[in-house]
Amino acid sequence: MDFSIPIDQTAGAKAKIDSDTIFKDSGYKSLFSHHIQTNKVYINKILNIILGIISLTFIKKGSVITTNYPPNLIDKKIVWNYLYKIKRIKKIKLIILIHDLDFIRNNDNDSNQEKKYIEQLDVADAIIVHNTKMIDLLVEKGLSKDKLIDLKIFDYLADIKSSGGSYGNKFIVAGNLDIQKSKYLSKISKIDGIYFNLYGPGYNQNDYDSDKSKYYGSFPSESIPNVIQGSYGLVWDSEELSGGVGPYGDYQRYNNPHKTSLYLAAGFPVVVWEKAALAPFIVENNLGFVVDNLDELPSKIEEISEDEYNRMKLNVKEIGQKICSGYFLNEALKKAETVIEENK
Repeated sequence: MDFSIPIDQTAGAKAKIDSDTIFKDSGYKSLFSHHIQTNKVYINKILNIILGIISLTFIKKGSVITTNYPPNLIDKKIVWNYLYKIKRIKKIKLIILIHDLDFIRNNDNDSNQEKKYIEQLDVADAIIVHNTKMIDLLVEKGLSKDKLIDLKIFDYLADIKSSGGSYGNKFIVAGNLDIQKSKYLSKISKIDGIYFNLYGPGYNQNDYDSDKSKYYGSFPSESIPNVIQGSYGLVWDSEELSGGVGPYGDYQRYNNPHKTSLYLAAGFPVVVWEKAALAPFIVENNLGFVVDNLDELPSKIEEISEDEYNRMKLNVKEIGQKICSGYFLNEALKKAETVIEENK
C-alpha cells in the first residue's frame, strides 16, 4: 500500500522504497495506481488522503494488503486509520512490515503511546519483524507470536560494481554524521592504529579528529554502495566507544540498522555491538565480528589473518547477493502468506 512517491531517495526512504518494489515483484499491485503531484505540499497531502480513501473503499473484498509501518506523515496516518475501519467490513487481510518501533527507539515511557502502537500492530494478520529479539519484545508487549515473522535482515536493492572490502584497518561509517547522532566519533582519537572513512550528511570537520578520520562526502543511497572504501563497515549508534549508550545505542538491542545491509550488499564485512540484535546473524554467518567497546578494534583485527578476512568476504558476497535481490523480504512474505492461509 504505497500512495506517495518520495521526492528524493534518501537513505531513510530507501528501505521503504525497496520494500514496495519487492512487494510488487512478489505479485502485489500498487493499491494507488495514479500518483498526483503538485508543487504545493498541503495539496499533495489532501490528494493523497482522497485517493487513499477512494481506493480502499472500492478494493475487492478479501484482498491481501502489504504495507510499511509506521505511517509517519499525516496523510498516511489518516489513510491508515480508514484502513483499520474498513478492514473488517471488506474482510481484508493485512501484512505489515515493521521499519521502526518509535516507542522503543525514542525511549518513550508513555504507556498510552506504547498501547496505541501495539493496538495498531495487532490489527494485522501477519507482521514481518526485524529479528527474533524484536519478536520476543512484541510478544512481551501482548502480540501473538503466531503472527510474527522473522525478516532476519533488510534487503538493499542495488546494482553492485564494487569489489568490496580490502584487508586492513579502515572502518567505514556511512550515515548521519551530525555530532549529536554520532557522538562516539568525537572520541575515536583514543583508538590506536584504526582509521575511519566517513560518508554522509551533517559532517562538521571541527567535531572530528582529522588524523583518525577522512570525510568523503554525502552520496545518494543508490550510488553509495559503489563509492564506499575500507576494510569493514561499522554499525555503531552508541554515544560512547562502549556499545549501547543512549537511546539509539540501546535501540540496537532490537532493530536491524539499514546500513548493515548497505555494507553487506557492497561486499564489506561488518562490525556490530556484541549485544545488538543483529550480532548472532553476523557471527553465525561469519560476516564480520562483534565487540562491546570500539577500543577492542585494534586487537580484533590483529587476530584476523588475510586468509580469514577473504573467507569473510566470500560469505559476505553470498549474503550480499541475496540482499541485493530482495531474497529476505520475499521469504518473509511467503511465510506471512502461509500464516494468513492457515488462519482463514
